[in-house]
Amino acid sequence: MLNTLNVSYSGLTSAKIAVENVSNNIANENTPGYKKRVVDMKELEQTDTRFTGRGVGSDNAYRITSQYMFDRLLSESSKQSNFSKTSSILANVEVAFKETENSGFSSDLNRYFQAVENLRSNPNSEIYKNNLASEGKVIVSSLQNLYSSIEKTQALEKEELESNVSKVNSLLQEIGGINEKLGKQSVATNDLLDKRDQLEEELSSYVDIEVSRENNEYELKIAGNVAVRYNTNVRDIKVVEKTEPQVDRFVDSTGIAPNTNFKDGVASAGDEITFKLNNNTSVSVTIGSNQYTDTDGNTHDIDIDGDGNADTVTASNYVRALSYSINDNPSTKGLITAYNGNYVETTSGKVDNKTVDKFLVVESNESGLDGKFESRITVKETIAGVEERSNTYKDTNQSSDAVSSVGISIYDQEITLKSGSIKAQTENLSSNSPNNKLQVYKDKLDAFARTFADVTDQYIKTGTDEYTYGELAADETTGTVTKLSLFSGTSVKTMAFNESAINDLDQSDLDYLATLQWKKDLSFDGKAQDPSNNENTSFSEFFQEIRVNVSSDKESSDFLHKTQKDVQTALTSSYNELVKVDKDEELLNLVKFQAAYEANAKIITVIDEMLKTLLGLKR
Repeated sequence: MLNTLNVSYSGLTSAKIAVENVSNNIANENTPGYKKRVVDMKELEQTDTRFTGRGVGSDNAYRITSQYMFDRLLSESSKQSNFSKTSSILANVEVAFKETENSGFSSDLNRYFQAVENLRSNPNSEIYKNNLASEGKVIVSSLQNLYSSIEKTQALEKEELESNVSKVNSLLQEIGGINEKLGKQSVATNDLLDKRDQLEEELSSYVDIEVSRENNEYELKIAGNVAVRYNTNVRDIKVVEKTEPQVDRFVDSTGIAPNTNFKDGVASAGDEITFKLNNNTSVSVTIGSNQYTDTDGNTHDIDIDGDGNADTVTASNYVRALSYSINDNPSTKGLITAYNGNYVETTSGKVDNKTVDKFLVVESNESGLDGKFESRITVKETIAGVEERSNTYKDTNQSSDAVSSVGISIYDQEITLKSGSIKAQTENLSSNSPNNKLQVYKDKLDAFARTFADVTDQYIKTGTDEYTYGELAADETTGTVTKLSLFSGTSVKTMAFNESAINDLDQSDLDYLATLQWKKDLSFDGKAQDPSNNENTSFSEFFQEIRVNVSSDKESSDFLHKTQKDVQTALTSSYNELVKVDKDEELLNLVKFQAAYEANAKIITVIDEMLKTLLGLKR
């Protein structure tokens, strides 16, 4: 009978604990990160076979969770954050490119061309001249505003990136602190485990993580690299910025003179080789002369060997002569450095070949996008009594673009993120990232500005209504060059409008400028105009293509975001059904355990009465 009393008492105690657990679940239904608890109830071990049992035990309560589903949730959450951030970045750019019927760059471009037509109808009208001056300034301002909007978006993302990295490091430290507390416990407490899960889920929105909890050993990796191990080994992540200078190589596949790609090796006296930087600064050397000419027409001695005596330019030293002139010219010195062939790094600096011509290498003195430049070589020579001109551009396969990249490192080792909001930010802040949409838009705007400035700078009239368009094309075509100098620059930032040039425009110049509005075969590749290029288009169509790309990229990103969000929502819903508190279920449990409590209490009451009866009989 006493054993029965003990059994009932254990049942009463277990029911009480179960009711308390139900109460705790209901109270924490809305607590962030809380997972419902279930009391671990089991039959107490029997000591012998003479009794049916010793009752029930309720040692502890355990969390309801699924580690597999939780890890999947972390992965999908990280992907969703990546798409969400990308859509947010593109949304800011899309706003800048939005246009109405009477506002936006397309309208500004149309008004500029209309101003050209108006002045063309009356070249002496001061009103039309002032109108063209106003619209020309607007063209430059509108392009620069669009470009600036993209740069501001990048600046904001870079600032937020620093904040996000600090947040990630804070989360890693918190996880390490929880691990340290768990390491001091023989049995891990549910509240600490819940908190750690919550921190991991928050961390996954910034970076992709993998968590291993096997054999009671904890290891958290970011992009496959250990960030937290055991209890106290926590490694912070850092923002890493890298820059590389632009290097232009004017070389063919052999890279050996006379195969320098801009001179055929058959040089004659009077042949002129000109290096042009950003289409506004030039350095020229002439075969048979011992001086070079700068942009302003000033001449300077060429001292290739540095012995203090001027050296005459010949067919065997013109690369070294041009290299010396670029480095000596005040307008190019400090911006770029020229070398004869690939240089060698030494303790005393970069050393190139001083004895024999190789090929021209031009490197920016400023690393990163701020040191970006445009360069080409123009050769003017006389062959069989006929003057010929030609342009040579850098060999794209052997040249290097300017690079400004932003990445993340752990323990001084750069890592490659697979997902998370930080991945979207670093991609759109790195000029060499294939996923950097912002850099694509900036490059397109630069291409527009470069071509617009080129074709409004020079031209050659070849027929009644036929022209060679632009300075780049004029530099490789024979004929009389007409200088307009209306716009200048090789990028949006360097683009400028020369208002004073309007007063020098005559009817022929205006007739030429009027054709630009309807010209459908403009090249935007940074080289001379080539009507045979199948990808050629007009100014308005090229800009509309940029706008379409922005909208298309935004729409594609939104679709990926929505799809991933649906996946995450479905997975989250399934996971929450398993781990979250269900009030209806808890109320049923409350009724069940209350009934068990009352039943055990009833048994104790009956046993108590039986004992009283037995004791009364004895008396």
